[in-house]
Amino acid sequence: MKKVLIIGGGSGIGFEIAKTLNSNNYDVACVGRKERENFEFKYVKCDVSKDDVKKIYETNVYDVLIFCAGIISSEEESFSYNEDEINNLVDTNLKGCIRCNQLFIDSCLKNSISGKIINISSISNKGSKYFPIYAATKAGILTYTKSVASRYENIQANVISPGVIKTDMSYHETPNFDEYIPSIIENTSVKRLGSTTDIANTVEFLLSDKSSYITGQEIVVDGGYTLPKE
Repeated sequence: MKKVLIIGGGSGIGFEIAKTLNSNNYDVACVGRKERENFEFKYVKCDVSKDDVKKIYETNVYDVLIFCAGIISSEEESFSYNEDEINNLVDTNLKGCIRCNQLFIDSCLKNSISGKIINISSISNKGSKYFPIYAATKAGILTYTKSVASRYENIQANVISPGVIKTDMSYHETPNFDEYIPSIIENTSVKRLGSTTDIANTVEFLLSDKSSYITGQEIVVDGGYTLPKE
């Protein structure tokens, strides 16, 4: 049974990935920033923006890393933004990803494991009018993952870039998110909102033998939201 570590597995997309992989006979462990009592899976409280993430790898060896931890600011205006907010976004989203990936890679090399990495980015990694700093961190994840896939022949690394997925973070990002749903659906080719299950199913595919020749790639899961409209 392969062991999977899901960074950001306490809620939202990460939790859905945990449920899907658990039902497919993966040994799942989740990491999150909040305390969780009676959690459904093995759980470690850890802030990936800090060095204490090292403790996750001290007693366990994993075959798969899923990094989907991330935060977003509800305001990214130049006149109100401050250095602490910028650092928090970069430290969690980008440096947290790099830190967790490098520790996983080191573990794979040390234990002669052919590991798999899936990092969760965002369709905003091409740029975002409203969330430019968040977008920059997600672009960094994409570039970093491609570099990892190129550098390490024993690591199969890919990126999933979700479109608009309804999660708790959607409402932190946009408190009146529900008002935008009709417009989002209208601009999505498949005419529905994305779900956490859509992302979890893509993860399942990328971890299967059917994807053994795919590495260093970005899989956009957005229902056609980013396709040209004309």
